[in-house]
Amino acid sequence: MEITVLTENTVSRRGLLAEHGLSVLVEEGGKRILFDTGQSGVYIHNAEQLGISLEGLDAIVLSHGHYDHTGGLPEFPGEVSCPVYLSGKALEDKWCLAGDGKGNRCIGVPWREDARELERLPLIFTWEQEEIFPGIYLLGQISTTVPSEMGEKPFRILQNGRYLPDTMEDEQLLVIRTPQGLAVFAGCAHPGILSCVEKVKKTFPGEKLYSLLAGMHLRGCPQERVEETITGLKEAGFTYLIPLHCTGTLAIARMKMAFREELPHGGGGKAFFLCKHSQ
Repeated sequence: MEITVLTENTVSRRGLLAEHGLSVLVEEGGKRILFDTGQSGVYIHNAEQLGISLEGLDAIVLSHGHYDHTGGLPEFPGEVSCPVYLSGKALEDKWCLAGDGKGNRCIGVPWREDARELERLPLIFTWEQEEIFPGIYLLGQISTTVPSEMGEKPFRILQNGRYLPDTMEDEQLLVIRTPQGLAVFAGCAHPGILSCVEKVKKTFPGEKLYSLLAGMHLRGCPQERVEETITGLKEAGFTYLIPLHCTGTLAIARMKMAFREELPHGGGGKAFFLCKHSQ
């Protein structure tokens, strides 16, 4: 398996662009899967700079219905000829509320109401579990099961003029079975990264967890939660851990101290392999 980070909040080399978002190219077993598209065409620019072609993709997977993971899809060069997998709830009208109510932001899929865009895209809506290729799965309908991850969140769905709590049921994980164990990918892990890991363990009982690439939404979280997350990830037994995007600088630094060589440095332009990582 080869994993290339095309879009992330940081970059690793000259000539690349960064943005608040995530896009990762995953190549395994003859399949090429684009996991998320960032919020703009940055992933395309970076792919060109890296000499990577986005032609011949077998699938595009959108982890959830937020702009920083889906907004770049309309920028895809040429016709999107492969299936685009997203949760059946990803196109809801999603918002992030400000404390004073004056800075409320729409953070949903930017093209959700564009009829022409919806018509041209080969969308396939997913729900709880789907095997999209042999040994390659999407897991959705993830419940928050870890107490420290159950706190109040600012995310809402706008329905009939009312803001209702968004439980982020549209979040889905990409899970790939490899000879070394399960490789897990999460866009933001809004239900909580430990709850996401529990979902994987419950779905694939007894199977080794090999690698985890994820935005973990720990930026600004109390230190106690970060430490509990690190403890839980250590107990899960991952060989490699690649925290990106919304995990947050301080949380990533603390994880690096805890996992050391098990946690290679990420960032836009980085390429990772199953048994080693590039510099």
